[in-house]
Amino acid sequence: MDWETDLIDALEVIMHRDFPNPHRIGCPAYDSLTHPAAGIGDAQSALVVAHVRRCAPCFDELKELRTKTNAMKASHTDRAARRDT
Repeated sequence: MDWETDLIDALEVIMHRDFPNPHRIGCPAYDSLTHPAAGIGDAQSALVVAHVRRCAPCFDELKELRTKTNAMKASHTDRAARRDT
């Protein structure tokens, strides 16, 4: 594993230990996580990220959305590269 993966794994352990939030108190709607997942930094994203820093379930959802978003971006880039050749 690389250092970034190790860091994220360690953060995940800490999040689940210190901020489990099993009753999802104060959690934003799932759709609210799409902007931060896409790397869009606006006022709403800042509020969502502030919550995610203290909520393991939302952290997990954001991590999942980031993985999907990155995979979609890579797929679009690959298709564009094939089309241009």
